[in-house]
Amino acid sequence: MEWIVAQRHRLRSLFGSFFGPEVVTAVLELARPALRLTAARAAPLTGTRLGGDPVLPAGADWPSWAGRPLDFLGVIDFAELAAVLRLPELPAAGSAAFYYAAGTPRPWGDDPAQRDGWRVVVGGGLERTGSAAGPVLPLSAEPFLSLPAPQEPVLARLEADYAGVLPVYEQLYAAWAQFVWPDEPMHQVGGWPALVLPPMTEDDRSPLLQLDSDERLGWHWGDPGRIFFRIRENEPVDHAWLTLQAR
Repeated sequence: MEWIVAQRHRLRSLFGSFFGPEVVTAVLELARPALRLTAARAAPLTGTRLGGDPVLPAGADWPSWAGRPLDFLGVIDFAELAAVLRLPELPAAGSAAFYYAAGTPRPWGDDPAQRDGWRVVVGGGLERTGSAAGPVLPLSAEPFLSLPAPQEPVLARLEADYAGVLPVYEQLYAAWAQFVWPDEPMHQVGGWPALVLPPMTEDDRSPLLQLDSDERLGWHWGDPGRIFFRIRENEPVDHAWLTLQAR
């Protein structure tokens, strides 16, 4: 995988300009592979997209929360993404449709009573529902190395081991984010989440799908604002928990 060699080299050069070898090695050990979902410029993914025609298993009822129909966010084809980069924390096959109560008031995922405010729908076959489609964003998937946000507990531990690292890391993290995401919302599968606020509770859930605010799709979670679907190891995809972070 030439991309990972090139990105590790770039990270080593970036952080090596400010830190000694011990810190650089520690940072590189934290880097996690992920997939950047970006607007397709050519040869879009065929089974993975954001927006567009809603899909559900045949005969399934439209998901709702407190009497409100949920909004269709998109569909992910895990086999299609695994062909680009196999992420061990994600399924290697199957598809899932993502729904969320996007209007206000909306669930933040900080209350178990909100559990029906989102849905990850899987099935033997997801079919178009015939409901009105919203804007659609065809996607390409690009692998990259994600870094933990400065708010993550692992950075507090790094600062404890190497005093004075964190303020510089914050600037280098921002530079790396600009390199990875130069001009698009931060839609992502796997890897470290691009946090907006202090970290989500450490509940052993791994990032499944991160969706940013996106004017192209009419999504406004905050300024900035992102939603994160997360799952535990060996947990079914439809058990994913959602967290909204917004300012």
